[in-house]
Amino acid sequence: MMLSDLRSTGVLAVVRRELRPFFGELRRLYFVHVWGMDIGPRCAISFSARLDKSYPRGVHIGEGTAINFGAVILTHDTPRGVHADTWIGKQCNIGANSFIMAGVRVGDHCVVAAASVVMKDVPSNCLVAGNPARIMEKGIMTGHRGIIDRTVRPDFGTPSPVPDEPAPEKAAS
Repeated sequence: MMLSDLRSTGVLAVVRRELRPFFGELRRLYFVHVWGMDIGPRCAISFSARLDKSYPRGVHIGEGTAINFGAVILTHDTPRGVHADTWIGKQCNIGANSFIMAGVRVGDHCVVAAASVVMKDVPSNCLVAGNPARIMEKGIMTGHRGIIDRTVRPDFGTPSPVPDEPAPEKAAS
């Protein structure tokens, strides 16, 4: 059977889809065990994302975070001669071609928009965008890999009523 036959039958698409989680976890383990980076489980790190290896122990990425293609996580600043820990919280989404500068802390449940340059700390539950990155929205809640969940309020952690439906009435006691 030729490679073109496999493509036409969709077998390669199935193989890619089934093996992607395996290779993603293998990449995470490589960063953790070979380079000594602190990367939580269930993270998705694009093969084109760049994690700074000049100070690898300074990379800290929380559980369930996605680092998208072309994103750069830095732990050094050559002109200032600085090596600093860079922290990314749990369930964040770091957009394509964005930069997280050395020493920055991105809180839990944050979204960094594509092509943003994060130069200052970002509090939890925020969406940031721009160069330099600025807070565009506060109080967001994200799920696995930083997907925004508009049905949960971060202040209480409870589902908010769906806008088209009336809020449920409390039963009389």
